[in-house]
Amino acid sequence: MVAVVDLGSNSFILLVQHEGETLLEEVYEVGLKSIGDEDEAFESASRVVSQIKAKVSDVPIHVFGTAIFREKPHLFERIVRKFGLKGEILSEEDEAYFTYMSVDPSFEKDITVFDLGGGSLEVVRKDWFMSLPLGTHVLNNLFDLSLPSIQQFEDALRHVEEMLPSFTNPVGIGGSFVAIASMRIGKWDLKAVEGFILTHHDVEAVIQQLRGNTFEQVRGWNIIPAGREKTIVAGCAVALAIAKRGSIKVSTKGFRHTLARMLEEGGIQRPWVRGR
Repeated sequence: MVAVVDLGSNSFILLVQHEGETLLEEVYEVGLKSIGDEDEAFESASRVVSQIKAKVSDVPIHVFGTAIFREKPHLFERIVRKFGLKGEILSEEDEAYFTYMSVDPSFEKDITVFDLGGGSLEVVRKDWFMSLPLGTHVLNNLFDLSLPSIQQFEDALRHVEEMLPSFTNPVGIGGSFVAIASMRIGKWDLKAVEGFILTHHDVEAVIQQLRGNTFEQVRGWNIIPAGREKTIVAGCAVALAIAKRGSIKVSTKGFRHTLARMLEEGGIQRPWVRGR
């Protein structure tokens, strides 16, 4: 049995896996990207890691940092040291390909994986990747996407469209895609949204549903995790830019699934390096 924690800019995600079967998967919203002071960010992160450690006290925990910790490696070191955790900060390449492998472990499919976090958008195919500064917190800082008015949505949409590369067969990974699909089905159910086909009509419908409501009202719907209401509009801007070119297949997986499998099998491998 192994526990892997994805330490992201928006959220921390705990995955507990045994012999390839998911026993527990929970999302904790932290919003580190929006916290400028490192001590405050450390306290917020520590509160969540304390909850995670209490929940899986009898399982070895491996933590992996992404964009926010590439920017602030000292913050990662403080967290790991305080809680005595095993882990590392993933490079952009590691994050991209481990995420890709969660939906195509053998590098055989003709798909483009979009992994949207708070600090960046990873665009990954089996033979190339790019990391774009289009994370939800980044877009929130660039544009006024706050509820209820969502004043600069069209500006944000154009900004994303201008930066996206050409692609085929998009697969959406990350809390924003899951949240948008959840809004369409009316509940947070990872099994129900796995494989959901998100069209541009779906994304536009969610924007219309959100518009005119306050953060508190959206949180009161109890559809998406508390805190996600602050980033879902930015997520819609990215999702709509993609979906206008091709419907998105939603995946609830992520690099945590790839790494949990590898750790159970004996160690972390980077097969894309051997292919060079």
